Amino acid sequence: MIKSIQIPYNELFETRCRLAHDAGFRHMAVNFAALDHKTSDEWNVMREDIEKILEKYNLKCVQSHLYYYDLRISSEIIDEEREEDIKEGVRVTAELGGDWCVYHPRTAINSGYKTSSAMEDNKKVISTYLEAAVKHGTGVALENLPIFGGIVPQMPFFTSNYEDLITLTDSFNDKRVGICWDTGHANMMDFNQANAIKEVGARLKCTHIHNNFKREDSHMTPLAGDIKWDEVMKAFKEISYEGPFTCETGTPYTDEEAMRLYMNFDYQGLVFLEKLN
Repeated sequence: MIKSIQIPYNELFETRCRLAHDAGFRHMAVNFAALDHKTSDEWNVMREDIEKILEKYNLKCVQSHLYYYDLRISSEIIDEEREEDIKEGVRVTAELGGDWCVYHPRTAINSGYKTSSAMEDNKKVISTYLEAAVKHGTGVALENLPIFGGIVPQMPFFTSNYEDLITLTDSFNDKRVGICWDTGHANMMDFNQANAIKEVGARLKCTHIHNNFKREDSHMTPLAGDIKWDEVMKAFKEISYEGPFTCETGTPYTDEEAMRLYMNFDYQGLVFLEKLN
């Protein structure tokens, strides 16, 4: 099993990389999602810094998390600067050696949550990310999202329904567009996660591994929550998934010892899951 952990690029990036290495990780994902807008030159400086840190701590980048819009912003609304950030994230991911860039598809809120509107809006923008992925040599992995408990309680985001995620992915008919399966998001939905993974099948290219108790998207460490891991890991095995298992647990603490413990919990959780696979 490729055991990986997602680390946001911020002032604690190097510390978290060091602690991830100490916990046993040798693979990681870079999270670009919370970055402020950057110029191309600033992205290059950031890439050089990340390369230096990963080399220092013997970590390999396997995937990234691209910037994403606030999920409450309707899918037809476009911010050109942020679109450039997404495409720069694709480029930098490829230059770091990452195989997949994870992207949150968007929801057509202003169109009454219509699946058809969301499908068309997402196909337009994702096609531009795909062009960047082809140019630079990486792929775009579309993520399943959870239910929406905000302004419209229990309204699902687009791609919280995994059949819609499959349809969107297949619409590109390109091997560089795949699926990132988020176990925590799936746990909040009213479907059998193991069966959904089997339906996704060979489209699955990478993962976000975390847990919850279905009430909120809490991104807890793998063994804290009520996911039926024996069933989920069996499903991963049945579809012959060999990609990374990437913890997306947030690591919310800034105290170094607390971060160290959290990293250890994440790694040991993946060790346990490996025994089920």
